[in-house]
Amino acid sequence: MRALETALFIAALLISGLVVFALVWSGVGPYEQLARANNAMAIDFYDRSGRLTSWDLVAALDVHRQWAAYVTGAASESPRFVADIRFTDDEYAHMADVRRVFEAAKFLIPVSLLVILIRLQRARARSPRAMWELVRDGSLIASACVVLIGIVATFAFEPLFLAFHYVFFPQGNFLFDPATSNLVRLYPDWYWEGISLRVGLSFIAVALGLAGAASLRLRAAK
Repeated sequence: MRALETALFIAALLISGLVVFALVWSGVGPYEQLARANNAMAIDFYDRSGRLTSWDLVAALDVHRQWAAYVTGAASESPRFVADIRFTDDEYAHMADVRRVFEAAKFLIPVSLLVILIRLQRARARSPRAMWELVRDGSLIASACVVLIGIVATFAFEPLFLAFHYVFFPQGNFLFDPATSNLVRLYPDWYWEGISLRVGLSFIAVALGLAGAASLRLRAAK
């Protein structure tokens, strides 16, 4: 029962924490910082006539802002760009799928927090020490899981990225031609690598903070 309790706590912490940080880092600010860090001061997009044109970073940020608002639920309709930029029906369909994944993920946040609260209450019913041990052990294991994923991603980011997409988008409509897809041009490897790193590091920092606070309470209780 203790192992099951810890496993549920870890799963709930991972789900709620990673989803929250994915939402936090999805905005315009992180995109701009990553673009500047990678010297991406302009991005080439195909217009509706099929001609490749260069967009400065400010214009590209507005395209990201509109897509991010749609997939995270801040906008009710998919963007229809006034500027002359082409997104295919397949790209719109994929972003609609991304939106549905975010909707499900956001629903899991309160569910996961409820699971965490229930596990903490039941552990505290045994003793305050049992509760703090659950927080310490669960947070450390959860952070170790994210570190392990990060190590794997360091050496095999693309296979891990593809595996993630095959799990959440089994229909396979995320496989776009990098040579012609504006969606791939808007979200190149440097974006996904940078955002994944920020989400992972943020989660690890919070999880280690929780583990540290729990350890201090356990020491004080001795």
